[in-house]
Amino acid sequence: MKRASGVGHLAPFLPGLESLLEDPGVSEIMINGPANVWVEREGRLEPHEAPGLTAAWLHRAAIHIARPLGLDPAARPVLDARLEDGSRVAICTPPAAPEVAITIRRFGGRAFSAEDLVRMNSLPEEALHAARATLAARRNVLVSGGTGSGKTTLLNALIELLPEDERIVAIEDTLELRIDRANCLRFEAGATLSETPVEIRDLVRHALRHRPDHIVVGEVRGGEAADLLQALNTGHGGSLTTIHANNARSALSRLASCAMQAGDALPWEVTCRGVVDGIALVLHVTRRDGRRFVEEALDVRGYDTAAGRWLTEPAWTTQTPKEVNA
Repeated sequence: MKRASGVGHLAPFLPGLESLLEDPGVSEIMINGPANVWVEREGRLEPHEAPGLTAAWLHRAAIHIARPLGLDPAARPVLDARLEDGSRVAICTPPAAPEVAITIRRFGGRAFSAEDLVRMNSLPEEALHAARATLAARRNVLVSGGTGSGKTTLLNALIELLPEDERIVAIEDTLELRIDRANCLRFEAGATLSETPVEIRDLVRHALRHRPDHIVVGEVRGGEAADLLQALNTGHGGSLTTIHANNARSALSRLASCAMQAGDALPWEVTCRGVVDGIALVLHVTRRDGRRFVEEALDVRGYDTAAGRWLTEPAWTTQTPKEVNA
């Protein structure tokens, strides 16, 4: 896949944002339109004055980002790009939006180990012990959370818990994970030499032909969940993935719902049993008051078909058991 230029190369096209683009403390820059800029710094949002950032400049910036990808914002008003430094950019232009909107998520300056996250109070030791034991038993972990909650950071840390002498196949929309392993094969969706892009589901199926010991999917969003569950239930234990969800229990339902989007989906009850067989532990991360941390850890025990609910036990949680199982 071609790459757009790095964050620093955007400065000439985004007047008034030069200092933000150079500031490693800024994790996200959100441009809602001309002179309407918001910044995330240390987990908190704040406005940024940029009176010189006009609609014309935003249009030029969108073209500058899209051109290396062989795209034209006028023909494709919604696009996602990964910059050369690993940062991600989402662009929406008219007629899909009243004004050009650009959101830049900076690629993190460093990868954090699980022990780093424990020291930062982002990962409770009890949750780390649960994840380590689950992966050592060749069972699978699902990381859930909202946008910007730290799912990728946690996923990256958990990958380090996998045995060094075993093979990992990692699949992502854009290559964000930092995997320092010699025997790791990485796939990226979206690459294409024709009109049909390679989808995550294609890569999950293809990964099985490359003899993985562990499969890592950066994020599950759709029908690829069905193929992933099949892989998790057929000899690829100790695998990892993430999903958007409001809490740990709803993450299981979201995973089942995604699997149901597959054209060859199995009945709901059968899919839920597949989730129970495929996922042993759910770690839910959240962002609150400028902090990102693991809020829940649930052991998955089963699915009550008659009641239509997941049977879980808290492996660790900041909430009371009554709240978790409500």
